[in-house]
Amino acid sequence: MRADVVGLTERLVAVDTAPGSATRGLVEQLATELRADGAEVRVQLGELDGQPQGNLVARFGGDGPAGLLLAGHLDTVPWQADQRATITPERDARRLYGRGTCDMKGALAAQWEAVVSRAGRLRRPALLAWTWGEEIGCHGAKALTADPALLGDVRDAVALVGEPTDLRPITAHKGYLIVRVVLHGEPAHSSDPWAGTDASVGLAILLRDLHELRESLRREGREHGDARHQPPGTTLNTGLVSAGTARNVVPERAEVVVELRPVAEQDGAELRRRLRACIDLACAAVPGLRAEVEEVEDNPAFDQPHAARLVQWLEERLGSPSGAVPFYTEAELYRRGFGTPVVVCGPGSIANAHRVDEWVGLDELAAGQALYADALDAFCG
Repeated sequence: MRADVVGLTERLVAVDTAPGSATRGLVEQLATELRADGAEVRVQLGELDGQPQGNLVARFGGDGPAGLLLAGHLDTVPWQADQRATITPERDARRLYGRGTCDMKGALAAQWEAVVSRAGRLRRPALLAWTWGEEIGCHGAKALTADPALLGDVRDAVALVGEPTDLRPITAHKGYLIVRVVLHGEPAHSSDPWAGTDASVGLAILLRDLHELRESLRREGREHGDARHQPPGTTLNTGLVSAGTARNVVPERAEVVVELRPVAEQDGAELRRRLRACIDLACAAVPGLRAEVEEVEDNPAFDQPHAARLVQWLEERLGSPSGAVPFYTEAELYRRGFGTPVVVCGPGSIANAHRVDEWVGLDELAAGQALYADALDAFCG
């Protein structure tokens, strides 16, 4: 039995869906309840690191061409028992604390309550699409877009992704590209460093050139970038760096994980060419050194054209111009995979997500439910 939007959020938060946890049990429970609410429900099964996962698609209003897709993810970031944001939700007069309250189980509850409140008056079908693994690579969304038939006919639909945006319409964010570079040399005793091939020397050269590339991208962003983003251009970070196995052994292995956040206008092939040039220069500077390069993630930048009716409607309904956010979402995967206009818009602030005291305002949840209900009236009524 559902409670109000706050009580429903509390129920969702109470199920642990942090990395390393399963979502399939929650999906099966939600499928049962949504069927009782009159939805046709489809579950797409998955697995990660031995944990059973699942995507859920619930269609209200029959099999015809859908008008609106309300989307979100079931998983959260990790939590610890000594934090305030755990899977035991806590509310005060104005806020609900707990892992996932803001990002983004509160939005799921608001979507659910909204669609049930409008289910009896839909002229066009409405869908809920909730996925697993967004926080660790958008695994569920990629699986869902690989099999769009699960959603039925969405050719003329529009989509809202309920990430926390303070209920501002978001039409752009940067992409996310992760590249792991492993340099392989030859070990030797440290008493004679020249007897081996020192991978750490190549790493030092590579880091220097990567940071020169970062500054070049920064200058290009200032001159030609997208002012909706701050900073306005593509960024590069070398967040994970390691070399060697022991203090008395010439390092035979060195590694750097490169994170790139490209703007939509960035030429992906050219960016990869420039990255590869840095790697090749490092190898050329250290005879015998070779590189192993792996693209770990490649998620496209989001850029929804402003002319879409959904964007215009949201700007008028919310009294707020559309903009960009610095974090990644599933929006572009859906825009490309389903061919529908997509806007990211949900209750709560990203500033309150992923914190030890993650929270969402009770009035924000109510406002999110009201917005989604109005969207159902506008696009399915």
